[in-house]
Amino acid sequence: MIHRPLTHSDYTRHPKIFGRSYWGAFEKSAAQNINDNRNDFVTEFSVKGYYDLPKYMLRKHSDKTERSLSKIKIDHIETYKTKDNRCIIVNSPYSVSEEEEAKILSAGYIKYKPLYHDMATTYIFVTPISRCSN
Repeated sequence: MIHRPLTHSDYTRHPKIFGRSYWGAFEKSAAQNINDNRNDFVTEFSVKGYYDLPKYMLRKHSDKTERSLSKIKIDHIETYKTKDNRCIIVNSPYSVSEEEEAKILSAGYIKYKPLYHDMATTYIFVTPISRCSN
């Protein structure tokens, strides 16, 4: 039997949901509070799985967001699907100023608990699947 190294996702209660994300593939455990925050995220938003948002839709969302954020890049992006057919885009950039945060929030993102790293601020964008790239 072949054993693989444990990854961040293995230390959450939802390895199948997070295993396909960039964050989830890192070997070893993330900080316990990040794992706890991810568990809470799944519960609070009724996340049913990682969502492979088509690249063109993600690009369209990213381009729109960058225009409305005056070229502030989104970072460590992940996308999830909820049980009620919504899409959640997770954005966890490092070093966000108050002015940049105001722009991110005005673009429709909601500030959330850290989901990537304690040094990165997490924002989520929740929308029906059909409007995920609008």
